Amino acid sequence: MARDSNSKNNQFRVVLPVIFTFGASLVFFQGNAHADDANVTANTAVTTTQTSDNQQSSNYQNANVALMTAQAVQTHAAEQTANTDPNKGAVDISAENAQNVANAPAVDTQPNVSTNQISNTQADPENGTASTTVSGTGNINTNGLSARNVQFLESIHQGAVDGWKQFGVLPSLTGAQAIIESGWGQSALTTQGHNLFGIKGSYNGQSVTMPTYEYYGGRYVQINDAFRAYPSNYESIVDHGRFLKENSRYSNLIGQKDYQTVTRLIRQDGYATDPQYTNTLNRVIRQYNLTAWDQEAFNDNINTGHIDNVSVQGNNLKVEGWHATNNYDQSMHHFIILLDGNTKQELYRQEVPGTYRQDVQNVYPNAKISGWGGFSLTVPNSANFAGKAIQVVSRYTKNTNGEPNGGDDLWFDSVNLNTNAGYLDNFNIDAVTNTLNISGWHATDQSAGKDHHFIILYDATKNRELGRYEVNSAIRNDVAKVYNVYNAGKSGFNLQVNISPALIGDNIQVISRYSNAANGEGNYVDYWFAPKTFNANQSYLDKAEISDNQVHVSGWQAADASVKEQNHFVILYDATTHQEIARKQVSNVSRPDVQRAYPNIANAGKSGFDVTFDFNRAAYAGHQLQVISRYSDANNGEGNHTDAWFAPTTVPSNNQGFLDSFVVKNGEVTVTGWQAADQSYNQKNHFVILYDATTHREIARQQVTNLDRPDVQKAYPSIYNSAKSGFKAAFKLDSSLIGHEIQVVSRYSDANNGEGNRTDFWFDTIKLPHNLY
Repeated sequence: MARDSNSKNNQFRVVLPVIFTFGASLVFFQGNAHADDANVTANTAVTTTQTSDNQQSSNYQNANVALMTAQAVQTHAAEQTANTDPNKGAVDISAENAQNVANAPAVDTQPNVSTNQISNTQADPENGTASTTVSGTGNINTNGLSARNVQFLESIHQGAVDGWKQFGVLPSLTGAQAIIESGWGQSALTTQGHNLFGIKGSYNGQSVTMPTYEYYGGRYVQINDAFRAYPSNYESIVDHGRFLKENSRYSNLIGQKDYQTVTRLIRQDGYATDPQYTNTLNRVIRQYNLTAWDQEAFNDNINTGHIDNVSVQGNNLKVEGWHATNNYDQSMHHFIILLDGNTKQELYRQEVPGTYRQDVQNVYPNAKISGWGGFSLTVPNSANFAGKAIQVVSRYTKNTNGEPNGGDDLWFDSVNLNTNAGYLDNFNIDAVTNTLNISGWHATDQSAGKDHHFIILYDATKNRELGRYEVNSAIRNDVAKVYNVYNAGKSGFNLQVNISPALIGDNIQVISRYSNAANGEGNYVDYWFAPKTFNANQSYLDKAEISDNQVHVSGWQAADASVKEQNHFVILYDATTHQEIARKQVSNVSRPDVQRAYPNIANAGKSGFDVTFDFNRAAYAGHQLQVISRYSDANNGEGNHTDAWFAPTTVPSNNQGFLDSFVVKNGEVTVTGWQAADQSYNQKNHFVILYDATTHREIARQQVTNLDRPDVQKAYPSIYNSAKSGFKAAFKLDSSLIGHEIQVVSRYSDANNGEGNRTDFWFDTIKLPHNLY
């Protein structure tokens, strides 16, 4: 297969990211930040958005999106009682509209988004790309082929013939290679990028990334690489001819008219390593009689041309191209006629002077007119052209009125003048101004005659309009450089909307509309941008300090949902027992550091909290304590709410002990000592256990009553039971234990038998003496 990494560079590139929206209750795993300055360090926490019912939410991947369509979807003007004039500052969503949306049920439909329709030109004037007028499959053999394969041959016929005219590459060779290498147009490269020959790189800046194998370090390794992407199979075929012409290794086959010679040379020149490649090409050429295309290309009856450009430039329609023919003499006039491509109604005709085209002269040196067959026509644009498919007819005639008389007509393919393109530069909340800022552009040929530009806010979850606002279109020279569209140079828009609860939680869409009516109805063209859900939720726990009788916590939670869930609670939660300990409603604290770090979250500037809870540390000693920050629409903190669950921390616990005595006498051992443990708050049963460390078995256990130990309280005043932590127990000893290592264990347990949840203190082993008496 041919491979080439060379490509032309485009001056402009528009990246169209893909947006996915999912209707669901959301669980976010987010990198939270301690927003202490502009450089934010991510920290791990889990935040959860919860609702009390089955409200539908959507997750939006924040990115600029240009998804375009010609389809206009009807929206309805709503009564506005608040500011709707952008000239007076930030506009409002009316209370009536907000209430109507809040009361409406969620609708289970996919949001409408506009789709891309940008491609007005097909020409490559720099290299003199010509389009010979051929149709169907010509005189080749299509017997037994499926309709799909016949259509594939039709799609490559013209390019194969033009490849000979421009580059001297034999059409039968091109056709056979296209069939073999693209699998009759069904390869992944062909279906995704019209790349029939696997040529790498980009074409006019366009490429498609595909997995491929490369030979590295003595073995084949799969990698992802860029391959040229073409508008159609025609461009791929012509580019293949250019590839062979420009690579000197294939110079010996250029201009050869015998297919057997050409198929032998291309294998010999290293195009393919398969030893049967020549035989395979010959078999395909013979089976389908592809040499008929060779004879067609050799025919000297020339009537061909190409449209280099049909586009709207400013207030004008620009038409450029060329027409070469043998049926011409110097008495003839050259007319360009513009038709409606659908109805064939004539829209415009004008005689044009010749524009010299050296590239065309080089390709068709024997035509009666070729180099001087270039034309360039500028027509004042009007609504007469907007939205139509324009078909260009080039005519050589002896009549001064442009009617046929001798000469030739050349009918070019229709070009749609219904480009509808748009882009959102900004669709974000501004925490400083407490507004939703919207800016972008909408360029469309169909805006001609539609002087009112509206920005409509639409709730795609409820299928309800939130508000519409007429804006003054702004100058966008950058758009005009990229798009030859009627209003591209003045297609910009800017709008600020005061934050409203109606904007939070649902899929919100921006619609740009050009209308001929002052209320935005009448005749209009819409551009629906991809929806976005404003449900950002970021948080960080700055501090959680636990003392004997208090817990002090501080941090922040910035959440868009706080706009409509305005009650802020901080909750203490026992993650060990899965029970809430306490909750407090708090007043938000100013956090300019958070605002700097998260300027697009609604309440970022006032998202802080600082609260102290009464707390019995001993009651929760050793438990996992979790702090939850919650915004709720209910006064008790329930209802619809948005939580930030911070990572749990273990409540400190202290467990100290000492064995004061271990006395063996009269066949028994008496032990005294103490164990002070915070966990004894919940584990009330105190046991002393005698344990055989030699045989690893319990000898006996005895429940004891705690004894006063003021000395321990003095040493460990912060441990819960230190003042009454002493014990004394006596155990009978068996002579079989003589010489064994014995351990005393002090245990607090929540079970009467000393099992259950427990806290042990194991004292050092003591070896029993040989004499137990």
